[in-house]
Amino acid sequence: MFDFLYSNVSYLGLFIVCFLSSTLLPLASEAFVLGFTKLNFNPTLVLIIATLGNTLGSLSTYSLAFLGKKKILEKYFKKSLKKLEKWDTNFFKFGAFFAFFTFLPLVGDIFALGLGFAKYPFFKSVFFILLGKLSRYIFIIFLSSYF
Repeated sequence: MFDFLYSNVSYLGLFIVCFLSSTLLPLASEAFVLGFTKLNFNPTLVLIIATLGNTLGSLSTYSLAFLGKKKILEKYFKKSLKKLEKWDTNFFKFGAFFAFFTFLPLVGDIFALGLGFAKYPFFKSVFFILLGKLSRYIFIIFLSSYF
């Protein structure tokens, strides 16, 4: 009777976790995606929701850097900004690669931040971030069917 509500609330929770895990907060969305597939949630819906949430989370980090005030970012993310200064020209030159690899743990968030600071084109960022996130979740869901 309440299966519909259970599924919808759970998918919303998956979206929130995936969104937050791709911001500068350390969460493991991969574990949630794996768990959802093991609990027999619709793998296609899990893939779409996780990819969308994770992509939007990275784009929020990108937007924070693109539009944000450097003083605010320096106050809260001083260590990350120091790492980015060395790579600023590379972020624009090799932006597609950095955008694709935003799915990587730890450095992916820094890549999204760097792309924003370098003012890498928005639509290119969206495309390659989405492609990277989608590839990762396809791989995770594919592996979960074998284990």
